[in-house]
Amino acid sequence: MLKEVKELFPILKWGRSYNKKFLRLDVIAGITVGAITIPEAIAYSSLAGLPPQAGLYAAFAALLVYFIFGTSNQLSIGPTSALSILVGSTIGTMTIVNPSNFWAIASFVGLLVGIFSIVAWILHMEFISRVISRSVLTGFSAGAAVYIMATQLSKLMGIDGAAGGFFSRIAFIGTHIYEINIVTLAIGIISIVYLLLSEKYLSKLPNALIIVAVPILLFSFIDLSWLGVSLVGNIPAGLPMFEIPKIPNIDLGLIVYLAGFCFILSYVEGMGTTKILGLKRDDDSADSNKELLALGLSNISSSIAQGFPVGGSFSRSAINEESGSQSPFSSLVSALIVIIVILFFTEFFSHLPETILAAIIIVAVTKIFNLKELKRYYVISKKEFIYAIVTAGGVLFLGILQGVVVGVVISVLGILYNIYNPHIVELGRVKGTRLYKDIRFHEPVETISNVLILRIDGAQVFLNSENIDNEILKRIKERKEISVLVLDMGNTDYLDMAGAENLELLHGILAKEGIELRLAHLNSPVRQLLWKMGLNKKLNMYKGIYPTIDDIVNNWEKKYYDEEEK
Repeated sequence: MLKEVKELFPILKWGRSYNKKFLRLDVIAGITVGAITIPEAIAYSSLAGLPPQAGLYAAFAALLVYFIFGTSNQLSIGPTSALSILVGSTIGTMTIVNPSNFWAIASFVGLLVGIFSIVAWILHMEFISRVISRSVLTGFSAGAAVYIMATQLSKLMGIDGAAGGFFSRIAFIGTHIYEINIVTLAIGIISIVYLLLSEKYLSKLPNALIIVAVPILLFSFIDLSWLGVSLVGNIPAGLPMFEIPKIPNIDLGLIVYLAGFCFILSYVEGMGTTKILGLKRDDDSADSNKELLALGLSNISSSIAQGFPVGGSFSRSAINEESGSQSPFSSLVSALIVIIVILFFTEFFSHLPETILAAIIIVAVTKIFNLKELKRYYVISKKEFIYAIVTAGGVLFLGILQGVVVGVVISVLGILYNIYNPHIVELGRVKGTRLYKDIRFHEPVETISNVLILRIDGAQVFLNSENIDNEILKRIKERKEISVLVLDMGNTDYLDMAGAENLELLHGILAKEGIELRLAHLNSPVRQLLWKMGLNKKLNMYKGIYPTIDDIVNNWEKKYYDEEEK
């Protein structure tokens, strides 16, 4: 029982063996990330279309829970740009009479994300992190970055009224360019320049907090309202009322749909961040299944605290790692920093110019626009590059949520395409050895007279078995005068009944042509299925005998030469 409790609460495991020498590093990392979380949480609230305090509530609630249930020593959880814009842009399409309902719906979405995540944890569905391919995620991130920048341009310039999708916002700004507030734009540009330069030369400092603090002090003590610079406005002090969000009575189907994609996106982003930072430090402490529980409870906690969906932030997690975080204890420190601000310092942040929040968001999303990775896809795999570009286009032309859908569909279609068209290669014997390699890449190799050796790289299932047979028969026609076909099944990790039946069909077709079919390197599950289906005799399979390619070729050559001598 005690062991099960420890498994449920990772803090009991790492807390017992916690090295006191790590305390200073965790505190420094926690304070640093906490200082950065405050302006980012406020900024991401505006992306989600919510008041600034919503992001602060989501941040501290998620960080507190992750401290208890998280398994990554580097991950920092809270509001992210992608999740915020996904929530804001989707709920924004609903017909909502009372603005307070917008906030309530966002919190309910967070609750659903948490429930989905816990169900996935119970069912051990950590494979979900691989539902969205890396190329699709890169494309989505690029599209989302451009989309988010477009939403912030009007705030950066001091132009009111921009709304809608990517192109409608750009068009609106273009037709209202004369409304630019020069002071607002100047503050925004200075903020962007400082954030970019400080990342390069002052990376150890909480630069987002610094760029926020200076204008706050200026606008707090000097009345500059006549300049026309829009401020964040009142942020109520004190902790939120904790309550379970009520089920909305409008567009419930769309809300569930949104929550599902928020869950997938948050888990994929979080696990991707965890793996990257874990490899950097050679730290494999993160448990992909337990992270589902941590993510679920963090989102439920956020929703009860009147927050919205949260996930692992790559930028804050990277800063957490660079600052020396050694355990989830840094999350507790960050949470306490946010709580202190909520209790005592929200009044100062009410004097924050919105253009600075826009600058923070624009600089933050530049990190998720991975141009280098897109170039790499273009050079190495045009197919992966197309996946990324189509996904990015889906985000810009159709919207954030639709872009995620396009990405998932492309990922699934890509998987199905690869299954449908498995790689089939011809093997030849490397001269002077008993090794059989791809004849295209290994020379010199020798082909054995009257013997065709093919390797099937992938599963043989109902989706591709007929296609595999057709490709094999095509290769036989090209070679001609084939007496034996050897199929190397070493890379066939799975065979279903349809695949087995097609092997039987192939055997029948080849037998009419006087060609023997032999199978080499069968793994146990594939061998057992063929045996259960009674195909062992037809396919020349015998108990206790596991032939290799070389066994089959040697037997054929011996038989062939014996017949020649006769």
